[in-house]
Amino acid sequence: MDCSNCKTFIGEMRDKEASISIFVMGDEYIYSYFECKACGMYTAEQYHDRFLGDAEIAVMAPISREEGQRIVELIEACSQPNNKNCTCDSHKALYHGRP
Repeated sequence: MDCSNCKTFIGEMRDKEASISIFVMGDEYIYSYFECKACGMYTAEQYHDRFLGDAEIAVMAPISREEGQRIVELIEACSQPNNKNCTCDSHKALYHGRP
């Protein structure tokens, strides 16, 4: 994975800071967040598993360090971040991948 801001290699999926699974109208979205040590920005990968079709992966626009840290804190506040059916405040706040 390369940083969406400076294009520096920031690691593989196992190197992510945090991830969360969201259930949206029958589809599952998994947002994975990576911190770039070179520029300080965060990169988010969106995995969209369509209920009736193919899955797709997209990289979202760069996220500031402050917002990235806030997102990681939200995910860490949830006891079940990989449960797409969780209805906690963190899952609600990250419904679209960003608060």
